[in-house]
Amino acid sequence: MASEIANTISDSTNLNDEKMRMRTLAEEAIEFVTQKSGVLDTQRLHDVASALLKDTGIKTAIIREYLPVMNKLINKYLTAMDFYVHFELDDSFQETIKSRGRDVFTYDSFSEGEKRRLDLAILFTWRQIAKMKNSVNTNIMILDEILDGALDGAGIDYFLSIMNQFGENTNVFVISHKVDQMIERFDQVIRVEKKNDFSVISSS
Repeated sequence: MASEIANTISDSTNLNDEKMRMRTLAEEAIEFVTQKSGVLDTQRLHDVASALLKDTGIKTAIIREYLPVMNKLINKYLTAMDFYVHFELDDSFQETIKSRGRDVFTYDSFSEGEKRRLDLAILFTWRQIAKMKNSVNTNIMILDEILDGALDGAGIDYFLSIMNQFGENTNVFVISHKVDQMIERFDQVIRVEKKNDFSVISSS
């Protein structure tokens, strides 16, 4: 009789242990299900973000929205600099350049001076697009040695003509080593000269 009672008590203890073990396993299972749900939600977000950021996603939609405006502005600035070609960017930012309406050229087909005019037209266009997109008017422009390269006299004149169109609210700083040749073309000149290994600044 005593042994039966002992066995019964032992079975009850084992049953309680099994219940505790089952409860622990159930809690762990619930935690794993919750973690799995979180991982699946994160994966879905990553999939959506990946689809949006692909070349065929929202980036392309934004580019397509602004491409016609960009191409129009680039050609406007090229015409203003007396460079009569038709420049067009596609969705992949690959350019097509036509002269006389039919002859197709590449960027490398042009002289250094013509390349510089293309570069400036694209630069001015990006500035204008940024202003349109962000409603922010950039009132400072710094151009380093833009006039010291391949631009000829006519190219410099056209460039300065465009600069004057930006109006009084835009401060344009042109860094150049050809100060003596163009000093009369600017409202103010700040000279930086090295004397005795020190930089000396003067203005006129």
